[in-house]
Amino acid sequence: MKSGRLKALGVSFARRSAAMPDVPPLAEAANLPGFDVGAWIGYSAPAGTPREVLARLSGEIQKAMQAQDLRERYLALGLDPVANTPDEMMASCAPSRRATAKSCAKRTSR
Repeated sequence: MKSGRLKALGVSFARRSAAMPDVPPLAEAANLPGFDVGAWIGYSAPAGTPREVLARLSGEIQKAMQAQDLRERYLALGLDPVANTPDEMMASCAPSRRATAKSCAKRTSR
């Protein structure tokens, strides 16, 4: 796209991407209010992992995500580097989990 041979019409997330700040979200570009579809990468630990271990892992991941070379690698892949706390990650996943549960319930009740 940077060469100009391809033109991005929009990004699938609800907000602009740091990797392509000049490309609008599809919700805006295609008049699709509420359109927000994307992928994310997260880390998890087994149930029952002590809170202090989760805090340490989270802190180390957040520290790594501040490294400029890692941020640049993510951006080059079209990914927006974000380092959430475990609680922030759970909160950001909640709408997707609710939508998936609702969709599964509809499919299994037929």
